[in-house]
Amino acid sequence: MLKGVFNILFLIASLITFYGIAIWMPKRISKLQIWSTSLFSLVIESMSDMTLDLKLNLFGYIAPGDQWSGFLPIFLYPPINAIFLNYFPYKKTKLHKMLYIASWTVFCLAYECAALRSGFFYYSKWKLWYSALCYPVLLLMVLGNYKFTEWLRHDANKA
Repeated sequence: MLKGVFNILFLIASLITFYGIAIWMPKRISKLQIWSTSLFSLVIESMSDMTLDLKLNLFGYIAPGDQWSGFLPIFLYPPINAIFLNYFPYKKTKLHKMLYIASWTVFCLAYECAALRSGFFYYSKWKLWYSALCYPVLLLMVLGNYKFTEWLRHDANKA
């Protein structure tokens, strides 16, 4: 019972922390970008969870199977991605950008380890090194969505 409470508390503390940072950080990206990133991350997270968790049973949240609490983790991704994009070194060198993505990958892996220890997240057949390969790709997808949204915004302003 105590473990069940701890993993929900971990999730709630994470949500409060990440949304607090996202809300009160000095904004360097537009509200449109935050909205676009939030929707993009919700779709990607929902699709990956349905496939990797519910269909393939590689990992999961809280307990195996489908439950309401397993739905809550999708709300972690919008603020995390907004923070990632807000502080991305857009005008720096490729090396700075690569180091930034590598740093975020390390942060994501550390958070995943903490989530595993809390019991909020569990592995069935998944391995941490799979995540190490996935996070840079996911972060680049978020960045690609940002650039695509910027392109659409600039294209709309021409018309």
